[in-house]
Order: sequence, then structure tokens, then C-alpha cells
Amino acid sequence: MVYSDDLLIAIDAGHGGWDNGASWNGRLEKDDNLRLALEVQKQLLAQGIRVLMTRDTDIYVTLADRADMANQANADLFVSLHRNSYIEHTPSTNGVENFIYLTAPLETSGRAAQYVLDQVVNVGVQSNRGVQRGNYYVVRRTNMPAMLLEMGFIIDEIDNQLFDEHLVEYAAAITKGIMQYFDLVFKEIPGVTPPFPPTVPPPSPECPVCTVCPTAGVLEAQRLVNERFGLHMPLSGVFDEATNTAMVKALQLALNSDFDADLVVDGILGPKTLAAFPNVFFDQRGNVVFVIQALLQLNQYDPGLLDGIFGPATRTALQMFQRDHFLVPDGAVGQSTIRALYGV
Repeated sequence: MVYSDDLLIAIDAGHGGWDNGASWNGRLEKDDNLRLALEVQKQLLAQGIRVLMTRDTDIYVTLADRADMANQANADLFVSLHRNSYIEHTPSTNGVENFIYLTAPLETSGRAAQYVLDQVVNVGVQSNRGVQRGNYYVVRRTNMPAMLLEMGFIIDEIDNQLFDEHLVEYAAAITKGIMQYFDLVFKEIPGVTPPFPPTVPPPSPECPVCTVCPTAGVLEAQRLVNERFGLHMPLSGVFDEATNTAMVKALQLALNSDFDADLVVDGILGPKTLAAFPNVFFDQRGNVVFVIQALLQLNQYDPGLLDGIFGPATRTALQMFQRDHFLVPDGAVGQSTIRALYGV
């Protein structure tokens, strides 16, 4: 169970100082971002949750420093707050959207972003532009689940009016979405939090952040494992029970070939298989590393090429997986991490 005072949430007010961000008729994005960030900080603290602010005044902070602050503090979630813009105003330049990194896991960053966006939409917006993927520095370089929330277009007067009128409600919505991700109950506090709409239900099996929908990455991992180990797991594109069993067989075959483990290949992750599993580190190679890469891919963490080489991309994906599953993010695979990769 996660308790509120165990958490540290990094709140990032975009831009600042000489970097105004977007602007419109004298309105500066950096000011709106800071106003909202300070209110989110207030709401989180009222819920007993610790907060790391990348800035709480009008100062310039580099993108690298923002990510480094969160990484060094081992924050549990990173939320960057922004206002959107465009070169011209069109009928579609309005509404809110939430960005995660290009390869961010849907179960962590994607789910957190969806909860936060849903709660904001509950307050009232012109349009819901959805959870998107983007190559933004602060979501790319942070080690924990991360999102970049665009709170309406600064060039749209109705979005600006909604932002000003519902600032406190939006901050409470962001707080509630964060707490929903960590399975915490949001408490309405008189004088601090506004009356709130009903809780948004979890994403349905048809939603964009579903973890049971077939994906190309999972399908490719299944195919490559079958080819490498001569297995016949169904090419379902889903990390289901049949795939899990086949992956245990793949691990047992890999341990037998790499370490002469002499295991029975029965697809059961039992004490003998776990006891035969060594600590696996950066720069190692072999069938066991390949299985680890495939497991990361099946869990929707991108390890790069499935080539049996424990390189930088595999280590980064592994550390993201470890952080998301409350393991020490040491970039090495021991029994705790291998069990988590199999979901046990």
C-alpha cells in the first residue's frame, strides 16, 4: 500500500524568468504556469503529499536542471504544467491535452496522464484533445512516470477565461488525478479544496492506455522468442497467461544454456528456477539478457533491439520499470526484478 506521506511529486511550472513561453495580448505563459503550479502545490500539501517545485518564483530554470531535480530527489511522479499555443487561431486551437514520452509505458505514465486529464475535463474544458506522445525534454529525461499537461491555448479567449475562473478547481483536479493513480482517496477540505464532481472511473478495456490491447511491440517480442528458443507461444500481441508460461520456459532454457542450470523446462517460475537466476548487469550478453529484454518489451518498456546485449537502452528501460514497480532502480536484474517482470 502507498501512503500519501511516502510520495514525492515533482511539479514543474514551465518556462520562467527571461523565458516567457507563449504570449497573447500581454498574457505570459510563464505566469499562468506558475499560478497553477503554486495552487497544485497547495492542494497536494493539504492532502499530506510532499511536493518538489522546480520553481516557485519567476526565475529561469534549465530543462536539464528541472529533470535533474526530480531524478536526484527520486520523485514518484513528474507533472510539467504549460499553456498551449499555435501560429494562428483556428477552430481547433482550443482545449486541453496531456503528453507523455514517445516510448513511455502506458501502464504508468500513460495511466497517470489519463487520470489527470480526465479529472481536468470533469471540471469543464472547451475540448479534450486526449493523451498524446511527444519528445519533450522533461518527460524524456526524467526517470519516473512523467507528463506534460497543456492547460488550454493561451491564444484562445475562452480557454483563458476557463483557466482564470477554474484555477482552483483545475489544481484540485490535477491533485485528484495524481492521487487516483496512486490509489489514494482525495479528501475535500473546507476552505482549501472546492466541491468536486464524482470520481472518474478507471480506463475501460477500449481506452488508449489499456494494458491488455494487442500491441506491435508485444507481438514482435513473442515472435522473436519463439524463433530463438523453438517455442510455440500464440502470437496474440498481449502479455497473457500463455505468454507468461512460455517466457518462463524461455528463461529456463536460457539458464540451462548460459549457466548449465539443468532445470526442467516446465514453465513454472518456482524456487529452483529463481535460485538458478544470477544477478545480471550492464554489458553482459547471452540468452538470459535476451529474455530480460523480451520481458521488458512485453511489459511495454522499450529496451531497444532484442539482441541479447545489455546496453544503455536496456538499462534505461529496466530502471524505468524498477522505479514504476517500487524497486531499487539500480539497472541490474536480481530475483526481485525478475519476479516483477513476470508479475509475481
